[in-house]
Amino acid sequence: MSRYLIDRIDALPNVEVHVGVEVAALEGDRESGLSAAVFRNFRDGAMQRCALRHMFLFIGAEPNSDWARGCVAADSKGFIVTGGGALPLETSRAGVFAIGDVRAGSTKRVAAAVGEGAAVVAQIHSMLSERAAKEPK
Repeated sequence: MSRYLIDRIDALPNVEVHVGVEVAALEGDRESGLSAAVFRNFRDGAMQRCALRHMFLFIGAEPNSDWARGCVAADSKGFIVTGGGALPLETSRAGVFAIGDVRAGSTKRVAAAVGEGAAVVAQIHSMLSERAAKEPK
C-alpha cells in the first residue's frame, strides 16, 4: 500500500487498523447488519473480538503463491515473476501465466489486474494459435 494511503488511514479517528490477523468469524444478522468480528492473531493464534459496524479488508500485500512454489519462478517475497517466457505475462514455465497482485512488479490496483486479465486472454489465444499451427495436420 502506498505510504500516503497508510498515513491517511492512520489519521482517521473512526478507523482501527488490525495488522497480522485474519478474520476468524463475523457476527450480526440480516436486520441489524454486521455487529462484530473475531480476529485470529497469526503469531500466537490468540482470538480477539471487536465490535464494529463496517469492515474493509486489505489483501494482496503478501502473495498467496505457496501453491506455485517449485513450479514457477518467484521473487524473494513470493511474488510470481513474469516476462521471462515468450509472452509478457507468462511465467518461467511455458503456458503458465500470472496476473494481478500475485505478479511481481504489478501495480497492486484492481483496475490494473482487470486490464492484465484482459491482456492475458489475448496472450493465451496467441500461444494456443502458435501451438495449433505447429501441430501436424
